[in-house]
Amino acid sequence: MNVFELREKLIADYCSFVKGFITIKDDAIKEMVANELKDGLLWPDPLIQLSPFFESGESIEELIKSNILHPLCKQIFRIKRDESDFGKQMQLHRHQTEAIKRAAQGLNYILTTGTGSGKSLAYIIPIVNHILKTGSGKGIKAIIVYPMNALANSQEKELSKFVNWGFSTDTKPVTFKRYTGQESEQAKLEICSNPPDILLTNYVMLELILTRPNETPLVHACKNLKYLVLDELHTYRGRQGADVAMLIRRTIDATKAEKVICVGTSATLSSTGDRMEQNREISRVASLLFGSKVEPENVIGESLQRLTQEFDFDNPAVISKLRDSIDSSLNANDANIDDIKLDAFFSWIETTFGVETDPVTGRLYRSSAKCISGKDGGAEKLSKLTGIYLSTCKSAIQHALMLGFKTINPSNGFPVFAFKLHQFISRGDTVYASLDENDIRHLTVQRQLFVPNSNKDKILLPMAFCRHCGQDYYTVTKVFDEEKEVWRFVPRELNERVFDEEQEAGFLYVNDADKWSDNAADNAEKVPEEWKDQDGKIMYNRREYLPKPVLVTPDGQIRNSGRQMLFLNAPFRFCPNCMVSYAANQRSDFAKLSALGTEGRSTATTILSLSAVRHIRNMELPPEARKLLSFTDNRQDASLQSGHFNDFVQVGLLRGAVYHALAGKSPEGVRHSELTQLVFESLGLPFDEYASNPDASKGVAKIETERALRNVLGYHLYRDLKRGWRVTAPNLEQTGLLEIDYLSINELAEDVEQWSGCHPALSSASRDSRLNVLKALLDWMRRELAIKVSYLDQQDQERILQQSQQRLIPPWGFDENEQARQLTHAAILYPRSRRNGKDYGGDAFLSTRSGFGQFLRRSNTFSNYTQKLSLDDTQLIIENLINGLVTYGIIERVREAKGDDDTDGYQLVADSMVWKAGDGNSAALDPIRQTSSSDQGQPVNDYFKEFYQFIAASTTGLYSREHTAQVSYDERERREEGFRKADLPILYCSPTMELGIDISLLNVVNMRNVPPTPANYAQRSGRAGRSGQPALVFTYCSTGSPHDQYFFKRPVNMVSGAVATPQIDLANEDMLHSHLNAIWLSEAKLSLGTTLTEVIDNSGQPPSLELLPKIKTTLNDFAIRQRALTRAAKIISSIEGSLTGSIWYTPDWLSDMMNQLPMQFEQACERWRGLYKAALRQQEVQNKIILDVSRGQSDKDQAKRLRREAESQLDLLTSSSGAFQSDFYSYRYFASEGFLPGYNFPRLPLSAFIPGRRLKSGKDEYLSRPRFLAITEFGPRSFVYHEGSRYIIHQVIMPAQDDQNNVTTSEAKLCPQCGYLHTDGTKDYISQCNVCEHCGSQLDAPIPNLFRLQNVVAKRRDQINCDEEERLKLGFDIRTTIRYAVRSGRLSCISAKIMRGDECMGTMTYGDSAMIWRINMGYRKRVSGEPEGFWLDTERGYWAKRPDEDSDDDSPMGKSKILVRPFVSDTKNCLLFEPEFQISDTILASLQAALKNAIQRVFELEDSELSVEPLPSRDNRKSILFYESSEGGAGVLKRVIDSTGFKKVIKEAIDLCHYDPISFEDLLKAPQAKEPCEAACYDCLMSYSNQTDHELLDRKAIVDILISLLSSDLSRSSSEFSRVEHYERLKNLNGSTLEVKWLDYVYNNGYNLPTHAQELIESCHTQPDYIYKDKYVAIYIDGPVHDSQGQYAKDKEIAMALEDLGWHVIRFRYDDDWQSIISIYANVFGDK
Repeated sequence: MNVFELREKLIADYCSFVKGFITIKDDAIKEMVANELKDGLLWPDPLIQLSPFFESGESIEELIKSNILHPLCKQIFRIKRDESDFGKQMQLHRHQTEAIKRAAQGLNYILTTGTGSGKSLAYIIPIVNHILKTGSGKGIKAIIVYPMNALANSQEKELSKFVNWGFSTDTKPVTFKRYTGQESEQAKLEICSNPPDILLTNYVMLELILTRPNETPLVHACKNLKYLVLDELHTYRGRQGADVAMLIRRTIDATKAEKVICVGTSATLSSTGDRMEQNREISRVASLLFGSKVEPENVIGESLQRLTQEFDFDNPAVISKLRDSIDSSLNANDANIDDIKLDAFFSWIETTFGVETDPVTGRLYRSSAKCISGKDGGAEKLSKLTGIYLSTCKSAIQHALMLGFKTINPSNGFPVFAFKLHQFISRGDTVYASLDENDIRHLTVQRQLFVPNSNKDKILLPMAFCRHCGQDYYTVTKVFDEEKEVWRFVPRELNERVFDEEQEAGFLYVNDADKWSDNAADNAEKVPEEWKDQDGKIMYNRREYLPKPVLVTPDGQIRNSGRQMLFLNAPFRFCPNCMVSYAANQRSDFAKLSALGTEGRSTATTILSLSAVRHIRNMELPPEARKLLSFTDNRQDASLQSGHFNDFVQVGLLRGAVYHALAGKSPEGVRHSELTQLVFESLGLPFDEYASNPDASKGVAKIETERALRNVLGYHLYRDLKRGWRVTAPNLEQTGLLEIDYLSINELAEDVEQWSGCHPALSSASRDSRLNVLKALLDWMRRELAIKVSYLDQQDQERILQQSQQRLIPPWGFDENEQARQLTHAAILYPRSRRNGKDYGGDAFLSTRSGFGQFLRRSNTFSNYTQKLSLDDTQLIIENLINGLVTYGIIERVREAKGDDDTDGYQLVADSMVWKAGDGNSAALDPIRQTSSSDQGQPVNDYFKEFYQFIAASTTGLYSREHTAQVSYDERERREEGFRKADLPILYCSPTMELGIDISLLNVVNMRNVPPTPANYAQRSGRAGRSGQPALVFTYCSTGSPHDQYFFKRPVNMVSGAVATPQIDLANEDMLHSHLNAIWLSEAKLSLGTTLTEVIDNSGQPPSLELLPKIKTTLNDFAIRQRALTRAAKIISSIEGSLTGSIWYTPDWLSDMMNQLPMQFEQACERWRGLYKAALRQQEVQNKIILDVSRGQSDKDQAKRLRREAESQLDLLTSSSGAFQSDFYSYRYFASEGFLPGYNFPRLPLSAFIPGRRLKSGKDEYLSRPRFLAITEFGPRSFVYHEGSRYIIHQVIMPAQDDQNNVTTSEAKLCPQCGYLHTDGTKDYISQCNVCEHCGSQLDAPIPNLFRLQNVVAKRRDQINCDEEERLKLGFDIRTTIRYAVRSGRLSCISAKIMRGDECMGTMTYGDSAMIWRINMGYRKRVSGEPEGFWLDTERGYWAKRPDEDSDDDSPMGKSKILVRPFVSDTKNCLLFEPEFQISDTILASLQAALKNAIQRVFELEDSELSVEPLPSRDNRKSILFYESSEGGAGVLKRVIDSTGFKKVIKEAIDLCHYDPISFEDLLKAPQAKEPCEAACYDCLMSYSNQTDHELLDRKAIVDILISLLSSDLSRSSSEFSRVEHYERLKNLNGSTLEVKWLDYVYNNGYNLPTHAQELIESCHTQPDYIYKDKYVAIYIDGPVHDSQGQYAKDKEIAMALEDLGWHVIRFRYDDDWQSIISIYANVFGDK
């Protein structure tokens, strides 16, 4: 395969696609765009990267002679072809032998080398060697932990080649087993009964080994454990890394093994400084992970060597030799390795693209990836060096690289030059222009708000272009600037709608030669003919749509001094240049105007994927290599992309088949009766591509299967007549390849007798006028699918569906969950208006005011009739037309009128349609939607025209599947096998395929987005070319992602970038708490079973749902907790250094947590109980409706469906079948609740119930999301993408309610000045809290009806199709608020003053485990006056439909509803920045963007790992809240409050704003940027996620502030003030003077204050006087009233109930010795 040729074809296809949508009239813009495309605007020159050669180390034999290895290693470690092959001798790399020697010395070591360096042998050989020397069968001697099952599976196969191949069953020297959760129960029992020498596992299974009693034998078998290996160590970062670090410590403690050697392997890690400094940093992190010291000298890097002789290319003689070598290589078809080694040109190539020499140490290191062509590319350097033409140099380099690939190195069997081509591709944005005169206006394709060097006096506005003539328009919104008291124009996205009634969306049009008058009458010659009446005057009802002359200044303001322009309101009604006009109901402007980048990410990825696979199918490659692997970071995006691709290919195949079927027929065309058969034959699908039983290929089975396919094709053919009216995939009519004619229409138009008694406009019309009107009506009926055809008849569709589901498979068969009511049905045409509430929404209504009615009344429709047509005239003409069409049998009456306000219904007879192939010169015109055409005719998209004509047919057999964690394990394995053989040619996957999975030969990898880190990129790109073959890796970079665009402009940083040393925070309280619980569970030897029915009692009616007795007994066993405490103290002592600075850690923390364990266990069960109760309740309620005779049938049908869903939910919660893979598998469930370690899986997730596919799998599912994502992804009426389908969140799984069915809601107060959250679980607190606890400001009224979002239900909406560009995300108005944790009466936070000399610049406050709420206040774009929140049906939990949604009968609202504001809450590490300098919205918005990006860059965080919000709100910015949004946090914000980390961030922020961080010189723009940045651009502050802030962003406004911050120092401040405030707050909540007296005593004597006062504990119906919530202690101070016998009994009963829940109760009298009580409970109250 010639990878350079493949790249050229790929780019040519994409270029053709992009240009197919671009029509530009202005010569300057056209030239600028053409030059930008030529210069690599969207596809810069590719990078090339040679795989290096590793320096050789000693051989296995030499290591045996040195007594390092056992003699049998010589027989084991050989290169073997199959099981019977003894193999060839293996040569080790130097880094491998260094590792083996470290192991022989008993030292811990880390191997950090590049992809393909043989890292696994560096620990496998020492492990096997140790087993050979000490004897096999003596327990587990090595545990190898992999981050993904796929790696364990891959390693198992590799081990088998070494240890099993070449040995008989009886003589195998070493045993090994994989234990990853994929094994059968029998295999697990076998492993536990006969533990292997080597255990291959993952961290989750290792966790289960330590905690599940059944695996105790494996723990006991590890007493001789010698090696503990962490593979892919660089992946262990953040919470996951901390969890694994604790797991390693617990493993070594549990196994009681001594002198374990800890080994880590990793991709090349980097940090600042020289090699030794880097090794020290890697050593520090590795030691933290293992809990065992790894010395810096035991960090082993890769050692490289050259293949070719090194030359001095400064020597003229060498240069002369180089010229000769270039000439000879160009003429060579093959090469000899010995000649290559001595060849000057091949040496230059290796020096340039392979390895470089460090001038100080002389050590070889990998060259950075470089371009061959382009500025500073290899060809340019070679040309300058040799004087040879640039084009010759480019060809010579490419040819030499291919020669190097064809030449095999006999020492390793790999090509001499193994290389990859890395192509980065971006979507075009659009053209931006200033408002100056056309000949001097600034034009650019770089998005920013102002013209460079204009001092912000000139704005840049995005441009859109008429799809017909290419006229350019500025897309704008007209807003009123209250500060300047002037109207002005601001940028607007093309299809962005404006909801503010005081703003106007529209377009600015400039034509200096065509001035418009303020008087509408003077502009009659400038509007389309159909806008004028018979007198040639502009019709009154069109005048409001006329362009309005405005005078606009360069800064966008409307002032008398400005330039005259025309403002056209959106939607776009007509083009003043070409006079093409559109109907009023055509609201979307996307089909009328285009931008430079019309396509979205999905279409671009589909086009690129299709191009790649189509071309590699025709190249010299083994069959199993003809495939594409595509990566995306989001599992839903993988699902969306797979569905998009499949739909695009299927639609293309179908359209191509239609065209070829018609093109092969005579000019008379094709009728309905033969259409599907011809298309079926043209399609020519192999039987096994559509048959569900491909073996049944004869007789009646074949006949029925083909009939089923023809029926499905018929449905799609007719449906596509309507669906095809879209821009990103224009249909056959739009590409001029299909024409639809109608039988007898010409005769009807000429039939004077037929029209003689009709309206004069018809009777006097010419034959051509009547023909035009008749065709317009029939075309309209056809596009509305008012067609009488069986494929669109609902009853026939039931039959078609059944045939399809019995006989066909996707994509040609219908989805197994498809129902007839979900298909597109034929409409019926009624010549009247739609009646509210009476008519079916899918029918078509031809009223006098419809688009067709307006078409009839246009002055040019009946040119012979000069009178103005009234609505009555229009109605008569419509009736005359229908009667004529019925008379000729072209349409039929299919439904009779019912009632006086009804009319007969009609449909177009399918057999009256004649299908003909078009010539592709002009697209079809829809005169109703587009009221006039241009002189050039309808434009045609050449890419799609050629695609349907010449390419589509070659895509037969192409389809894709998704590969994500959403897909079941068995199905993933099936897809992997299919992909391995290339039977499945395209796989769209999340990072599940990044590591380890065997995919056989692969030459092409695609990335749908730029991966988070160079490590991810290296792993993904490394999937291609693993056998040394050339590979193409192409990455799509979204224009809206700052991350993607950063690396699009700096691709070398991604391709050649080293991986940052992972950041691990062991001082995470939640994480340590979960490991403490795991230690207890291990000590208790308590099995949690497979489902929670083995923990919770669900028997009885109704079930108590209490813990089972054995569980309760174990939880309350003090001896078990004490043993666990002793073990935990020993383990945690190894990280005491990390805990000392933590604000939450105290010496009593361990014992406090252990005492709270029973309560925590109970709380962890609550989500399951809530789901179970809700499902039971739904089952019960719906059963009552079904049995209620007063209910209608529709209610009962709805109730049956809801009851089935409830029963499915109960089954999911309780079924043990496939439990291990379920979210409700007991151990996984407790991990998700935070009780057990979660290893980066979502803690406390929200779940969406997905009803199963009915006919084939029948499997219901729950999809889980982290709650902060779920508040939007699972928000009301949001869309979820899963397995090729789109689902809508339409219902809440209602939590158990009270007897009156009241929905449980709460309220909270948010400070209007700082945004601080005030909520305490009690209404008394809310009503009494009037002053902000954080800033002291007066509080506003509380936010009512806050509804805690928990779990939801989704229903399938439709199949994903190629209309979907990005996941459809609803814009929600999310309000974020914060509340610091309180521990021992103090706020759990650290504050630091930012001091610049004596001046305080601001305060930063870091809080670990701060409570953050995210409240969904409603849709972001609400109509003025619309209330905040969402309407919720309180009976069934349905969300009310959005105002812009189509009617939907599947989720009708009941009579009882409530307006709620959904919210979620979680604890997060956060940092609050409160400036004390003068601020503005511009300064805070700009600082917010700069600091977020800087923190992400300094600590190498993914965009999703850090969130930022302005407080108290976006409209009232006072401070900036940062919080770590990834699970468990990355532990970086704590480092920002450290002086060193703070200065790094500020320095990076200065650099990010295009200033030199040392000299502070304005660099004007980013590296590689083509023009200066005036205020903000996508290289600094702008991003897709902060679009609403774009107008505010200004890098220059904050540079002085950043410089001042850089020269400031941090001063940690005392938190004593918080104790005072907390004391005052508690005092205000007290219920009696006795309680105040006790609180004063505690406060004045310096003891720990309670965390809460007067808080209700609902489950026990008690309200203690005080609570120490962090210690689960309830305080009661009894007055004399408690002396009575009755009250004493009640108090005792309450205390017992609290203690059963895990609370400790301290109760004392008013006259007791308080000091002695405090002394007894010093662990609660502390010391003075």
